[in-house]
Amino acid sequence: MADTKGKYLYCVIKEKKPRRFDMFGQKGERVYCISEGNFALVVSDSEVKEYPFIREHLISHQEVIEKVMQQGYDVLPVRFSTVAADSQNLKEKVLQSKKKELSETFKTVEGKVELGLRAFWKNMNDIFQEIVAEHKEIQIAKKEAEKNPHRFKVAQVGELVAKALEQKREREERKILGPLKELAVDFKERERRGDVIITSSAFLVPKEKEKEFDKRVRLLRDEHGERIQFIYVGPIPPFNFVELELHVL
Repeated sequence: MADTKGKYLYCVIKEKKPRRFDMFGQKGERVYCISEGNFALVVSDSEVKEYPFIREHLISHQEVIEKVMQQGYDVLPVRFSTVAADSQNLKEKVLQSKKKELSETFKTVEGKVELGLRAFWKNMNDIFQEIVAEHKEIQIAKKEAEKNPHRFKVAQVGELVAKALEQKREREERKILGPLKELAVDFKERERRGDVIITSSAFLVPKEKEKEFDKRVRLLRDEHGERIQFIYVGPIPPFNFVELELHVL
């Protein structure tokens, strides 16, 4: 009997046999996979055709992919809120017709994990003092502004400090990222907000180099820990490096 229920898609894995996972996804539905050839789509049944972009559904989507990866699978994440009409639809439109495309895309993630690193200055007052000490022109401009606190003079000091801060951030970012990029096959810098952030970066790293990557992060903490706070995340699915956009309805 044909399975005509809608299917919410999470990711693609290499799995020849259909299987049920001991986990639940969107709307509390059991997660399982639909297989064809060497590949399988990880799905759960869905009566909804579109999911709103809210925290509950986003977390459910990401958690399923992470849990599947934790069971030893390499994963190709599928774009959030991708829903297919039924199992046959998926087999025909994805697993059969896109077999070559899946094989090529899978090479990007196979044997690799994503690792994330964020670095923050702990005390911005100390950083600004360092900047003043390092730049003679800022010292002079600051003294002139103190003698004559005209708006233009004060703004000039602010511009010099902002420029010096960005230069300092770039130097320290290069020092942090240099030894880590050597181990990655791909790298992406994520959006930074605020002066306190030095870097927010994602790395695609071969699994066999993960321990060395961990070691280098520990060395960075040992070397810069008094001034810089590090937040290290991973391994996680390669969300920043690949996301399948499948048209399945």
